Amino acid sequence: MVIGAFIPGVPVQPVLLRYPNKLDTVTWTWQGYKFIQLCVLTCCQPFTKVEVEFMPVQIPNDEEKSDPVLFASTVRNLMAEALRIPVTDHTYEDCRLMISAGQLTLPMEAGLVEFTKISRKLKLDWDGIRKHLDEYAAIASSSKGGRIGIEEFAEYLKLPVSDVLRQLFALFDRNHDGSIDFREYVIGLAVLCNPANTEEIIQVAFKLFDVDEDGFITEEEFATIMQASLGVPDLDVSGLFKEIAQGDSVSYEEFKSFALKHPEYAKIFTTYLDLQTCHVFSLPEEVQATPSVVSNKVSPESHEESTSDKKDD
Repeated sequence: MVIGAFIPGVPVQPVLLRYPNKLDTVTWTWQGYKFIQLCVLTCCQPFTKVEVEFMPVQIPNDEEKSDPVLFASTVRNLMAEALRIPVTDHTYEDCRLMISAGQLTLPMEAGLVEFTKISRKLKLDWDGIRKHLDEYAAIASSSKGGRIGIEEFAEYLKLPVSDVLRQLFALFDRNHDGSIDFREYVIGLAVLCNPANTEEIIQVAFKLFDVDEDGFITEEEFATIMQASLGVPDLDVSGLFKEIAQGDSVSYEEFKSFALKHPEYAKIFTTYLDLQTCHVFSLPEEVQATPSVVSNKVSPESHEESTSDKKDD
C-alpha cells in the first residue's frame, strides 16, 4: 500500500477507474497476454471504454493526520467498497512468489506471505525469501497440502521426532495448528534461527562438540552431544554427520559453513549450551562461581577476535 500522498495529513480526492469492456486489455500484468496480443485484441474492439468516478473528498481526522497508514487504509477501504472488490495486503512480490511456488509443485497460495510487511519487519529481501521458498519446497514436497508436518520436519533434519524437536517445531508453528506454512517458516528462520547463527554462538557450539579439544569434531563426539541435546540415547547421527564432514572429522570452517547454510539447526546445536546454562544457574551460588564452560583452543585464533553479526529483531 502506497502511503506517500497521505503523509502530509491533508484532504485527498479518491478517483476510481473502471474498464467495462468485453476484453480487458488495460489492466494487464506480466502474466497472460503478450504485448503484441494485447495490441491486436485492443484493435478488435470498436472502442475501449473507461469510466472515471470522483469520490467525495476525504478529510482525515486527528488520529489519521498523525497516522498516514491508518488514513491510507481508510481511503483504500472506501474505494474497494465502491468498486465491490476485496482488500488485500499482498503485493507484486507476493504474486511472483505465488508463481514460483506453483513451479516448485507447491500450492500457489503458499507464496502469499504479505511480502512487504514481512520484509520490512524482518529486514529480508526478495532473493532471501525466494531462497527460503526453495528450501521450504524441499521439505514440503512430499506433503499433499504443501505444508510441513512434524514428520517432514524431522525427515528433512535427518533426526528422529523427540521432545526437543517437537519444541523446536512448536516455535515455528505460530498458530499451533500442527503444521508449518511458508510464512511461518520464513518468520521462524529470521526470528528463531538466524540470530543464533552469529560467529560467537557458532564458536561456542563448536567448542561444546569438540570434547577432546583437538580442533576437530569426530562422529563419536558429535553423536554424544546431539544425543544429550535431543534426549535420545540411541540416536543415529551418521547421515547428518556425513552431510557436514568432508572426511572423518569436522573442522571449525566446515561446522560454521553448515550452520550458516542450514539455520534450521541453529537452535538444535545450541540446545546443549542452554541446558548447561540452566543447570549452572540451578546450582548454589558458590558453585556458580566456577566457569560452566571450560575455555579451550578449539576455535581457530583467526576467529577469536571476530566481531559478532547479531541482529536485532
